[in-house]
Amino acid sequence: MTLTMAWVRKVGGVEEMVIASDSRLRSLGAWDAAPKILPLPRGDAAIAFAGETDYAYPMMIQVANSISFYHGALTRRQPLAKLKGHLIRVINLMLDQLKDVPANLKEAPAAFFLLAGYDWTSAEFKIWKLHFDASIGRFTFAPARGWGGDGNSEKVLSIIGDDVGEARAVVVEYLQRQGGIRPGAFDMEPMRALAYMVDSERHPSIGGHIQVAKVYKSLQCVPFAVRRNGGRSLLGRPLLDYEESQTIPTMNLDY
Repeated sequence: MTLTMAWVRKVGGVEEMVIASDSRLRSLGAWDAAPKILPLPRGDAAIAFAGETDYAYPMMIQVANSISFYHGALTRRQPLAKLKGHLIRVINLMLDQLKDVPANLKEAPAAFFLLAGYDWTSAEFKIWKLHFDASIGRFTFAPARGWGGDGNSEKVLSIIGDDVGEARAVVVEYLQRQGGIRPGAFDMEPMRALAYMVDSERHPSIGGHIQVAKVYKSLQCVPFAVRRNGGRSLLGRPLLDYEESQTIPTMNLDY
C-alpha cells in the first residue's frame, strides 16, 4: 500500500494545506516511482490515494477527468464541499461498471483517498477521507476533525495507508521533542514522521521518494520538487539531470 498524509500547516499567521506521500508500489517488487498525489484541474484541491491500484488509479484519473469536463466543477462554481459529493458519485458509478469478477476474488475495494483543499465558501481548509463502507456497499466520506494528539482542534491531520497508528505515534514523538506538545496547528512534524517511516526498513510497503503538494488560500495547488538524500524528485519520480524548471518550486527535506 502506502502512507499518505494531509494536514493544515500554520507558521506565524500563514496557513496552508500540505499533502505528502511516499512513492512505493509493491507487487513483484518495490517500484519507487509512483505518483500518488494528483492536483485537481480546478486549482483549489488535490486528491491522493492509498491501497490497491487496480481500483485507485482508474478512479483517481476519472475523478480528475470529471472535473475537467464539468464546467461547474472546473470553474469552482461548485464549491469544495459539494465537489466532494460529485466525486463520490463518480467513484460509485465507476464501481457499478465492474463486472465479471470471479466470486472468489470479489472483495471490498481496499482503496482510500484523501481530498484536501481550500473551500472558498467557508474560507477554510478541508480534508475528507473517501473510503469504501462495506455496510452500504458504496464509497462514502468522513471529514478530518481536530487531531486527538493533544485535544487541540487546531491540529488537523488525516493519514491513510499502512501502519497509520505508528505514523501517528511518530508525529507525537516529534511534537514532544519540542519541549512538549504546543498549542496551535502543525508545522512540518507530519512530514518528519513520513520521512522516518519511508526510511525505516520495518515498513517494506512504504518507501521511495517523498512527494509533496501544497494548497494555498489563493486557490492554487502547487506540486513541489523534493531534494533529499542527494537527489531530486517530482511527484514520486526522480528527475533527470537536465530537468530544471523555473515554475516548479523545490523543497529541501534534509531529514
